[in-house]
Amino acid sequence: MRTLLLLLLLFISIRSVGQNTSQQVIDSLEQRLELAQDTARVNILVRLARLNYNIDMKQSLSQGEEALELATALNYISGINASYSILRRVHRRIGNFSVAIEYALKNLPLSEQLKDTVELLDTYQTLGNIYSALQNFKEAQRYLFKALAFGRKTDSPNLADILNFIGRLYGKTGKYDSGEYYIQAALLREMEHPRAGYGLSYIYNNLAEIYYFKKEYSKAIEFYSLSEGLSENKRSDYGMTFTLNGLALVYKDLKEYDKAVAIALRSVEISKKNSFRDKTKESYGILHEIFEQRGDFKNALTYYKQFNLYQDSIFNEDQMKYIDNLRITYQTEKIARENELLKKDAQLKNSQLNQQFTLAWVAVAAILFLLIISTLLYRNNQQRKKTNTILEEYSRDLKQQVEERTRDLVKTNMELVSQNNQLEQFGYILAHNFRGTVSRIVGLTGMLKPISPEETEVVTMLQASAKALDNAIHDLNAILEIKRGIKNLREPISFHDRLEKVKSMLRDKLRESEATIEADFSKAPTCFAVPVYIESILYNLVSNGIKYQVTGRKPLIKLKTVLENGWVILTIQDNGMGMDLTKLRDRVFVLYQRFHSHVEGKGMGLFLVKTQVEALNGTIEVESKVNEGTTFKISLPYINEKLQ
Repeated sequence: MRTLLLLLLLFISIRSVGQNTSQQVIDSLEQRLELAQDTARVNILVRLARLNYNIDMKQSLSQGEEALELATALNYISGINASYSILRRVHRRIGNFSVAIEYALKNLPLSEQLKDTVELLDTYQTLGNIYSALQNFKEAQRYLFKALAFGRKTDSPNLADILNFIGRLYGKTGKYDSGEYYIQAALLREMEHPRAGYGLSYIYNNLAEIYYFKKEYSKAIEFYSLSEGLSENKRSDYGMTFTLNGLALVYKDLKEYDKAVAIALRSVEISKKNSFRDKTKESYGILHEIFEQRGDFKNALTYYKQFNLYQDSIFNEDQMKYIDNLRITYQTEKIARENELLKKDAQLKNSQLNQQFTLAWVAVAAILFLLIISTLLYRNNQQRKKTNTILEEYSRDLKQQVEERTRDLVKTNMELVSQNNQLEQFGYILAHNFRGTVSRIVGLTGMLKPISPEETEVVTMLQASAKALDNAIHDLNAILEIKRGIKNLREPISFHDRLEKVKSMLRDKLRESEATIEADFSKAPTCFAVPVYIESILYNLVSNGIKYQVTGRKPLIKLKTVLENGWVILTIQDNGMGMDLTKLRDRVFVLYQRFHSHVEGKGMGLFLVKTQVEALNGTIEVESKVNEGTTFKISLPYINEKLQ
C-alpha cells in the first residue's frame, strides 16, 4: 500500500511538473517573441499556436494567422507549411470544414516538396475524416488509405486512429465485415500502444455502430456501454453524444421506447450545453422517429420542427463570418487593383502635366485608397471580435478538462494490454496442457468393463462425452495455432500447385462423386501468403462443394483468380445444395454452425477458412441460392506486406 501511494504521488508530481513546464515554455517563447524577427519570429508564432491549441483556441487562431502572414511576406516555405497545418487543425475543430479542406490541400504540395512525411500523414488523415463527415466516401477512402500506407511505413503513433476511421467508413458504406475488421485492428493497436486522449472511446462507439447496422443489438449495447462506462477523463462530451444517440437508435429498433426517449433527451442536454449543433439536430431526428414509430404524432411533429430548425441553421456563425471575411478580402484586393490601374492610367494620360499636378493626383488616390482600406480593416476587425468571442466560450476551461480526463489513461491501457496477454497465455495452456489429460480419459474409458446393461449405457455415454471434449480442445488448439501463426512469413504461392495437392488428398471423394473441377489461374497465378493457409482454404471449400452435392447432380466446382487494384480475387463456385442467406448470413462463418444435418460434419471448416483469410489481411464474402449452389469470393493482398 505504501508503495502504491508513493507511485501515485510520483505520477501526480510528474503531471504537475509537465503542466508547469508547458506554461513556462509558453512564457519563455512570448518573451523571445518580443525581440524575434523574420523567420525566427514565424517559428516562435507557430510553436505558440500549437501549444495554445488545447488551451486557448482564440490565441492559437490569432498566432497561426500572424505566422502565415509573415511567412508569406518572407516567402518562407517551411513557415508557410507549418502555418497551414495549425490553421487547418483549428478550423476543423470549430467545424469550418471548407476552410480546413482549403488549408489541407495547400499543405499537400508543400509537404511533398519539403519531404515532410509526418505532415503528409496528418493531412491525408484530416482530409479523409472531413470527406467522410461530408459523406463523400470515395474521396474519404482515397485519403484514408494513403494515410494508412504512410502510417504502416513509419509505424505512426496515430495508426490506431487511421484504422478506426477506415472501419467506420466501411460501416457507413454497408461493408460491415470489413468495417468490423479494421476497427478491431484499431482496438488491438490501441491496447498494444496506449496513448493519451479519447481514442478508446471512439473505437468502442464505432464498433457498436457496426453491430447496430448488422442488427446485432446485444453486441451494439455491449460496446456502447463500454464507452459510456469509461471514466470522465477518458471520454469527451462529443463522444458521449455519439454513444447516447447510438443507444437511443438501438432501443428504438427494440421498441423499448421509454428508454430510447430518456437516452435521446440526455444527448440533447449535453449537445445544447456544448453547442454541438450537428449532434442536437441528430438527437431531435431520433426523437421524431421514436414518437412517429410509437404512434404519438403530436410529439413527433414537435421534434420534427426542432430537427428542421437545426437543419436550417447547421452552418454556424463561425462559417458565415469566415465567408464574410473572404468577401471583404476579395473586395479589398479588387479595389486595390482598380486603384492601381486608375493610377497608371492617370499617369499615362497626364504625362504632360507639371510635376505638382501629378503628385497631387497621386496623393488624392493614395488618401482614398487608405480610407477604403481602413474602412475594410475596421469591418474585418469587428467580425474578428465576434469570432473571438465565440472561440473564448468554446475554449473556456479546456485546459482543465484535458488534464482531468487524461490522468489515468496510460495506466489503464497498460493494464488492459497485460490482461489481454494473460488471457491469451491461458488459452494456450488450456488447449495444450488439457489435451493430454483428456486423451488419457478417453483411453481409460476404453478399459472399463461394464457388467450390467445400465453400466454399459453409462460407460458409453462417458466415452462419448470424453470424445466430444477431446474434439472441442482439438478445435480450440487449431484456432489458437492460426492466431499464433499470424506472424509467419509469407512466400510466393502457386494456386495451381496447391490445388493439385488438394485434389490428391480428395482423390477418393472426387472419384466416388464423379465431381469435375475447372480452374483458371491465368490472370493471377500466384500470391504472397502462408502456404498451409492457402492449402487449407482450398481443401475446405472444394470438399464442401463435393460434400453438399444435390442428389442426382454431379458436382461441378469452378475456381478462378483475377488481379484488381493490388488484390488477388479468388472465386470458388459450386452447384451444390446452397443456403438461404436471408436467414443464415450472420451464422455462415460462426464456429460449430451446421445447416444440413444429413451430411457428416461439425461446423468447423468455414470458421477456419474465415480465420485464415483474415490472418492473411484478406476478406471473404459469400453468395448462395438454395439448390443452385454457393460462391465464395476471397480477396488477398497481392504484395508481400507485413501481417498485422
